[in-house]
Amino acid sequence: MFIEKWKDTAFGSDYGADFQTFLEKIPKAKLTLTDIYERCDLKKYFDQPELLNQRTDNNVKLENSDFEQFVHYEDAVIALTAIVTESELNGSADLRNAYGSKTLIFETTKEELTTLKNALEYIHRNFTKFILFEMLDNEGQIETLSDIADNIVQLESVIDNKKVVES
Repeated sequence: MFIEKWKDTAFGSDYGADFQTFLEKIPKAKLTLTDIYERCDLKKYFDQPELLNQRTDNNVKLENSDFEQFVHYEDAVIALTAIVTESELNGSADLRNAYGSKTLIFETTKEELTTLKNALEYIHRNFTKFILFEMLDNEGQIETLSDIADNIVQLESVIDNKKVVES
């Protein structure tokens, strides 16, 4: 579906590809955002967005027993939202269509999806604050921003159709 269209934006950078590989190594049939948050510190930026204003290379540390590994925040968010959106729209995200080797399935709540959408919107609105965009030429920036905008629209559709789970 969309994962093939978004693959260069989501996984074309080294950090996006690293985050994709990180997700593929989580040994679960169905992933949750909690599974991811337990293995990296991405959630700290969602909980404390003011951290994003402190520097342009906000690094998300990934669990890796062999060495210290990190990816840039924007690469992690772009990759994660592309995969989650595809999974929600299509029932799964076949990453073999996007440089990967697995099919991932996500279980998410409406609140979690809204958090991801808000993070992606922040990147879109403030792209000059992020190192990923410093590395792109003007054409690359335009293409990346277009893909992000498309992902936001698709994510909004998923959120609108997601039923609220009552406690």
